[in-house]
Amino acid sequence: MPKITINGQLYEAAKGKTIIQAADDVGMEIPRYCYHPDIGIEGSCRMCLVEVKGTPKLLPACTTPLADNMEVRTDTQRVHEAVRYAMEFLLLHHPIDCPVCDQSGECWLQDYYMAHAGHDSRYPLGQKTRRRKAFNLGPLVKLDQERCILCTRCVRFTRNVTKTNEIQVFSRGHNSEIGIFEDRPLNNPYSGNVVDVCPVGALTSADFRFKARVWFLKGTDSVCGGCSTGCNLRIDHSARAAGGGIPGYTATDGKIYRTVGRRNVEVNMSWLCDEGRLSFHTLERWPRLWHANAQGEQKPVSSLLPAIHANFESIRAEYGDGAVAALASPTNTNEALFLMKKYFKGHVDFRLGREVDLYQQQQDDLLRRLDKHPNTHGALHLGLAGELGGLRRLRDLAEKKEIRAMWISFHPQLVGEDAQEIIEDLRRLIEALDYSVVSTTHDFAWTHGADHLLPMAAWAEEKGTYTNYSGRVQITNRAVMPPGDAQPLHVLMAELLNLAGVEVSIDPGAVFEWIAREIPGYAGLDYDTIGSLGAAVSPVPEEVLR
Repeated sequence: MPKITINGQLYEAAKGKTIIQAADDVGMEIPRYCYHPDIGIEGSCRMCLVEVKGTPKLLPACTTPLADNMEVRTDTQRVHEAVRYAMEFLLLHHPIDCPVCDQSGECWLQDYYMAHAGHDSRYPLGQKTRRRKAFNLGPLVKLDQERCILCTRCVRFTRNVTKTNEIQVFSRGHNSEIGIFEDRPLNNPYSGNVVDVCPVGALTSADFRFKARVWFLKGTDSVCGGCSTGCNLRIDHSARAAGGGIPGYTATDGKIYRTVGRRNVEVNMSWLCDEGRLSFHTLERWPRLWHANAQGEQKPVSSLLPAIHANFESIRAEYGDGAVAALASPTNTNEALFLMKKYFKGHVDFRLGREVDLYQQQQDDLLRRLDKHPNTHGALHLGLAGELGGLRRLRDLAEKKEIRAMWISFHPQLVGEDAQEIIEDLRRLIEALDYSVVSTTHDFAWTHGADHLLPMAAWAEEKGTYTNYSGRVQITNRAVMPPGDAQPLHVLMAELLNLAGVEVSIDPGAVFEWIAREIPGYAGLDYDTIGSLGAAVSPVPEEVLR
């Protein structure tokens, strides 16, 4: 490994890396606009210039490969002046509209001006070049050409990542500007990423634009629940300030404003598909279920659980353990599925449709997969694809009275032509059962036939783990509180197990340690070792898939 000295400190770096990559690896900030680790190198903004011993000129850190015993300085007066001159050039024609810019609060121009420039403009405000203001590039992205600094991140994203080439640089010199090639709309399935990579306020999100100032939001690292890829993301949401609500916002906790990609080179690099990026709107699509319902009467969840446990025990005593079963969802966390398997003594299935056939199949060449559930692989690892045979066979067993009581957990992740058929099968399953409990996130009409209806926390409202299509277990964190009496499914299952005499913690970390002790492939893992980027587990054994 080559040795490199940065600002007098000796480091080892991987062969083939550039100076800026080595600096990033050791946590040393070098300013940049055009450089991004996942879209190719441009070397045009000149913000990352550094001094290298033995070279007469300053070198761009993003394009300069490491050499053994290289000595680099990022803190000399010569470097500071070069960065300040680069900033002055970039701001020459930039509009001074920070108070009304949607990027305000997370704009790199603002941050770098304060850190590296601080100069007074030598260019008259009235002579700044005027360009086209905010207009649609596509359904999710708006462009303000006046604010663009021609870093070409968006150009390289559509050229090198999606390979759709919609965004180009037109004209030359002072007349250069970003635009759409042949007026082709920016509507590829990953278009929202150009907003994430834009370091200034030129590209903004039509979905998030002017919804909230970013300094009022709290970011929570989590995992997308939109498909079996398990892309890493950050959920930006409102958070109640100490002693009161956020000025200008409602006092209720729980509003998600946007999600942005979080870099994980093992899963999604830095990207999100538009479908996953906007999947949090699913929480708003239907009325949420706030309170438990017992045959038309609202009751606290805590008061119903003893009765639910008593009913299941009574049916077990009369008809045997096999008469009581559960149908989980591949959107439930590993912790919830594991505790459900324990309480229902292994009589648990999760297959609503073709999840097992689809969870590894790609929808495109980048990230999306055909299975729109985040934890099908986890359910397989836990051995839930057994002899119960999935939803259709469970319905047949209930109609034959071989199964008489069930707990059904449902998340609204269904898409495609099979969705209505699955809903109809669920309705008929409830009708056929002697006793049924449904835990769900939203108030769906088909659930009203259940004897007990319980509100359940949705994606982004609970902490746990998902195992993605490739067998990588990742932590999904709670960003907002569930509404009303809704609780995570693992909490409901833990309470039932406690009623059954099995002492169980509601801490998902403690439940995962139990999983690691019993489930092959998870041995030696805990939340600390999984960390923010996940950990690989062993493949699902063939006998489990059968």
